[in-house]
Amino acid sequence: MTDGRVAYGLNYSVDPPAVVSGEGTPQDTSARLVRDPDSPAPDRLRSLRAFHLRAEDGSPVARVVTEQPLGSRLSGRPAVYHVLDPYGAPLGRITLRRRRAFRWGRRRWTVEPVGGPVLQGYQGRLWSWLLWWPFGLPVQLLCLIWVLMAEGDDGPRPPRRITWRDGSHRAHLVFRAVAEDYRLLRHELDPRLVNALIGLHQSYDWPERAGSDGWYEW
Repeated sequence: MTDGRVAYGLNYSVDPPAVVSGEGTPQDTSARLVRDPDSPAPDRLRSLRAFHLRAEDGSPVARVVTEQPLGSRLSGRPAVYHVLDPYGAPLGRITLRRRRAFRWGRRRWTVEPVGGPVLQGYQGRLWSWLLWWPFGLPVQLLCLIWVLMAEGDDGPRPPRRITWRDGSHRAHLVFRAVAEDYRLLRHELDPRLVNALIGLHQSYDWPERAGSDGWYEW
């Protein structure tokens, strides 16, 4: 394992969008995100996903398929995705669990590699949520009213930073919401699984430059 940190991001200026790595420009393309032409129609909760990761030359790198779509907030059933290699062998599983209705909690992303530690990441840090509810949420509601009345820009967003940690609480990957990038701190996770996680996460939580529907709904 090396100690160097690697920065990843999603380049929306190319078609199909590309997961890129490296600091500054130019950046190296890790994978292109290509939605399956026969992917399932979006479900009511918009949680069905089916896409390929391809190298710059078009060769397959990995594939993401939905094992289980999200349930309602009352049921608390998570969305489960399989990440497969080009031959169909499993690389790992990624799970998204939302906060259940009428309960305290944060959105949680879990990564279960075939080999290696299980990683869990919670959206937003506790102190940022403590500030968000009394201060950020009222401001966002005011901005929403302004958007509806005057077609202004979007207002502040809830806390979005995520740090994926193993059972020993060691950080492996960090999504920095302000920079809109992902910092790989440890190199125990298969890069294909990292790219798949970025593609999935960005299909739920995308920056403004990705448009109103994100890369997956383009």
